Amino acid sequence: MTLLFSAALRANAETSPCAAARINGHWEGTMTRNMVDIPIAFDFACLHSELTGSFTSLTQRVMEYPFDAANQVGDQVELVLGGDTYLSGKIDDARLAGTFKDEEGLGTFALKHTAEIELPYTATDVVFHNGLLSLSGSLYVPRSEGLHPAIVMLQGSGPETRWGANRFWADYFGRRGIASLIYDKRGSGKSTGDWKTSDFDALAGDALAGVGLLQHQAGIDPKKIGIHGHSQGAAIAPLIASKSNSIAFILADAASGVPMWQSEIFSQESGVRHSGLSSTDRASAEQFIERAVQVERSGIGYEALRRDYRAAQESGQAWIKEAELPSEESYFVKFFPTIANYNPVNYWKVIHIPVLVVEAGQDERIPIGHSVEAIEQALRENKNPDFTIVVFPNASHPLVDGPRTGEPFRWSRITPGYADLLTSWVLYRESPH
Repeated sequence: MTLLFSAALRANAETSPCAAARINGHWEGTMTRNMVDIPIAFDFACLHSELTGSFTSLTQRVMEYPFDAANQVGDQVELVLGGDTYLSGKIDDARLAGTFKDEEGLGTFALKHTAEIELPYTATDVVFHNGLLSLSGSLYVPRSEGLHPAIVMLQGSGPETRWGANRFWADYFGRRGIASLIYDKRGSGKSTGDWKTSDFDALAGDALAGVGLLQHQAGIDPKKIGIHGHSQGAAIAPLIASKSNSIAFILADAASGVPMWQSEIFSQESGVRHSGLSSTDRASAEQFIERAVQVERSGIGYEALRRDYRAAQESGQAWIKEAELPSEESYFVKFFPTIANYNPVNYWKVIHIPVLVVEAGQDERIPIGHSVEAIEQALRENKNPDFTIVVFPNASHPLVDGPRTGEPFRWSRITPGYADLLTSWVLYRESPH
């Protein structure tokens, strides 16, 4: 396993007290829980006189994910990752080791200081625009000669920066001759705007601006630019492609084939189905969820919903703990009506470019059976000449495999065959043959 030093951290290193710290540079090693190891890497550098760092676990589809906090006092190092994982360790010569704690329990980590490795692709920070919005990202182009196919990486729901999963894909694609653009979703990272008040048309415009950027980059074939989205990114991928003749292919992972309001009901009810409630209480929770989503969808009936929910609370009904009352002031209640009736199938019906849809057989966020059937029917009715739908039966929504109830502990890992499927599919269609 090859782990890489963060180009962003390296490029911004500066001379300051923390620049001379022993922790700076690239570290490789393992995290261990229940006597089970997983390969990881840390990268540290001095940025604006403060220690910064990132975490990589390629088997978990995470690369260069920034630590929320990185502090060193003497030989003691304290790190926070993802808001809920706390690592505490010490530096001893060229070794960094300690313990970590997260929601699942305790473990240990141990890493060694290693030399930097030259990337097989160039990495360049870029800024592009959609109207008045400024979108900040990173462009990765293979070092090999000639023009390369390229991919604009879309984001899922919520705030999402370029780091983490999309950085993993940029590395994976780049090592196999495919360029990519990853960028901070509007209102996240260094991008301006606000994703909380933006509908899918607005997000599609951001992606199309990224396609426009790639069309004028050295080393990229402007006729072989595709898009790759997961979850919400997969839902809006056909919308994006319907707006442009410049998109050559679509990769859509965990793609919903039903309207957004139906996916929302399914997602919320997934938790109820595994809650341990009695069949009667489970039915009550599901009934409330369906009613709440319809209120959120239409914006009508919130007062009655709140009254009935509070009555159920006061009477001590068990289902209450598994079905929350949406806050009328939350961004979601204001945002959801703008996307609730969006149906991806309406756009799959007009797509004639090559399509690869990858689904998770144990998806807890979208109704996999209905989605596969609806997407396939839309593409067939549309007489799309080149589409493939693959279902990994044991994968969850993020397309990772983890231990099931009753199984011994094992680290969650990217679904075997998933990454190779995406790259081989693209290279077969976008390379001369």
